[in-house]
Amino acid sequence: MKASKQKTKDVSPTLSIQTLLTLALSVGFLLLLAVILFCLDLILGPNIHGETIEKLSHWWAFLVIVAVIWTICLSWILAQFLVRPVKKLQETMLAFEEDPVTDDRVKSVAYNKELNDLGQVQNETMDKVQGLIHAQQDFVSDVSHELRTPVAIVKGHLELLERWGKDDPEVLEDSIHSSLSEISRMETLVNEMLMLTRAENLTVSSQPEKTEVAPVLERVYHDLQMVHPDFSWTLDNALGAPAEVAVRSDHLEQLLIILIDNALKYSTDRKEIHLALAESGSWVDIGVQDFGQGIAAEDLDRVFDRFYRVDKARVHQTGGNGLGLSIVKKMVAAYGGQVQVESALGSGSVFRLRFPLVKETDNHQKD
Repeated sequence: MKASKQKTKDVSPTLSIQTLLTLALSVGFLLLLAVILFCLDLILGPNIHGETIEKLSHWWAFLVIVAVIWTICLSWILAQFLVRPVKKLQETMLAFEEDPVTDDRVKSVAYNKELNDLGQVQNETMDKVQGLIHAQQDFVSDVSHELRTPVAIVKGHLELLERWGKDDPEVLEDSIHSSLSEISRMETLVNEMLMLTRAENLTVSSQPEKTEVAPVLERVYHDLQMVHPDFSWTLDNALGAPAEVAVRSDHLEQLLIILIDNALKYSTDRKEIHLALAESGSWVDIGVQDFGQGIAAEDLDRVFDRFYRVDKARVHQTGGNGLGLSIVKKMVAAYGGQVQVESALGSGSVFRLRFPLVKETDNHQKD
């Protein structure tokens, strides 16, 4: 890094933008003065030279020096005023280079739209880079924390087999089964963490893909109904007409599968899943309801936090890692939607996805 800075410094130009602006403004002011004298010459006639020189003969040299000094000073002040935002941009980038998580940002420039826009772009770029840095740090921290236990379990079984368990078929089978189970859980955890990272960095284009909601919901409904025949399924479609949202169909399907899978895991005695689809003003609502153990009021605000589990005693029974709802929240937010939850202990839960409807007028304009 230091070598790169030294090289940049060695090949950098010797004249700064402030010096160039000072010279340019000075020349401009002097040219303006010459134009004014030329105009006076045209207006007052040829006698302007003799009269002016005669009147200013005693002060000519002094006035010329004062005028030049005044012009250069005024030019330098104006150049400094104009270059100040550029220097702030440079200072902010240097601070960002020294500390990538700095809170220093470029302030708005009220008198220069171009520099103000450049500063805003720089701020947005820094925010995105810092978001990636924080996501990477969270990913490493969370994965290392969550993998510590299964790695310790696998290591313990391998040490047991190394000492004497390989000679005992029962211990050997139990250790292999437990190790494979923990490895499978680690694989699921890593895949979910990668999915969460993609959701956090999901970028929606200015013209996103439009998806009709009902067919996607019906397809997911029939697929999971076939996979889980022991559950009672209900689909209530209250839409009076086809409804489109600006969400990729595979992402919408992924969101529905996560919520329904979550409902299946936490359903206890009453194995029922109720799906609902309705239009609410300029929004379309997709509801996923279960009748399981429910969520306490103090946990409702935390269910979307990564690795947070409502019932920690049932973690290994359900096989969940506490990442599904975090993925849902990030993906829905990226598409400008909302995710809501209503629940009570012992009465089940209702998760609701809300997305803005794509109006027909918008479709015609894009076409």
